[in-house]
Amino acid sequence: MIRRTVTPRPDWEARLREVGFTWFAPTPEHPVPYWSEDGYYAFTPAQIEHLRAASQDLTNLVLEATGHAIEHGRLSELGIPAFLHSAVRDSWEGDDPTVYMRLDLAYDGRGGVKLLEVNAQTPTSLLEAAVSQWQWLEDQQARGELPAGATQWNTIHEGLTEQWAHLKAARGLTEVAFSSARVDEDAATITYLRELAGAAGLRTSFIFTEELGTSPTEPYLLDSWSLPIRQLMWLWPFEFAWESRDSAFLASTGTRFIEPLWKAATGSKGLLALLHELNPGHPNLLPATLTPGALGADVVRKPLYSREGQNVQLPGQESTPGAYADLPVVEQAYTELPTAHAPDGPRYPVLGVWIAGSEVCGLGIREGRSRVTDNRATFAPHVVLPG
Repeated sequence: MIRRTVTPRPDWEARLREVGFTWFAPTPEHPVPYWSEDGYYAFTPAQIEHLRAASQDLTNLVLEATGHAIEHGRLSELGIPAFLHSAVRDSWEGDDPTVYMRLDLAYDGRGGVKLLEVNAQTPTSLLEAAVSQWQWLEDQQARGELPAGATQWNTIHEGLTEQWAHLKAARGLTEVAFSSARVDEDAATITYLRELAGAAGLRTSFIFTEELGTSPTEPYLLDSWSLPIRQLMWLWPFEFAWESRDSAFLASTGTRFIEPLWKAATGSKGLLALLHELNPGHPNLLPATLTPGALGADVVRKPLYSREGQNVQLPGQESTPGAYADLPVVEQAYTELPTAHAPDGPRYPVLGVWIAGSEVCGLGIREGRSRVTDNRATFAPHVVLPG
């Protein structure tokens, strides 16, 4: 896996905006553009096949561990409040449908693939991976900037479209409301998912999360016209919802969530410890534990729920700042991220493998300026070179 430089497209900013990707520009807090236009990661077909096979195996293990946690009453270990346990179990036993998920992996193209964590309920960087890097590939091919025969591991768009079509045909889904916070990235991500659902023949609507309503006499969440929402694709973390003043509705509402409520278990970083317990010595899993100190000092400490690298502590370092310092943590054996070299300094890429339903379907890469991938990380496209 090699990071290569490339001549930027002269109109790259306008091209990104054309597909709805608008949050790439630098800000005073983050002076580096979020999109890496001048570099990409190159893989061989053999590396991609190794990554694909390992990722599919990990996906299966993650779903098995989720079922184990729910069926064996271990949700408290994962940080899920007791009042939600029955609803999470009902969601699992009712086979509430899933559309997508992302695995974050460490892989340098030479050694083994290692699971870092699972983004189960609200994974973002989706538009960048599914659409923007494919647009970049086609543009750079047309300009002659890439080697002949360069492709991409990227059937994310097709996989998600097929998953929506499957849910319509096999599960009887006909109408879904979509919701997110008033944040550009979240709104664009949920809009993209809504467009895919519409293309598969579902009726759709949109409502900002702050506009969702509840009523003591209505078993469903309500839209802005006080009409019941029966299926809601909600780009809003369950752990935010269960700490809100209306948290009780999560356990009692008739509204079915996409991603489903059972994903609260999948998305807990405590699942990393359970994965290790159930599959000791697995080559793609790092040892992890919920017992402090059990793995020694060479560990990464992560809150059970956190985002954008907040409150993560690497061996021998201070914890990163964030809003999750009061949560229980999982300790995971430390593994070195690969180091890539860019004109402005080292980058530390984390590979995000996307799953549609339960099938892996493509790759996106975020490269950090530090060994903790935080909200200063950039998104970098990739290519697969002919073998």
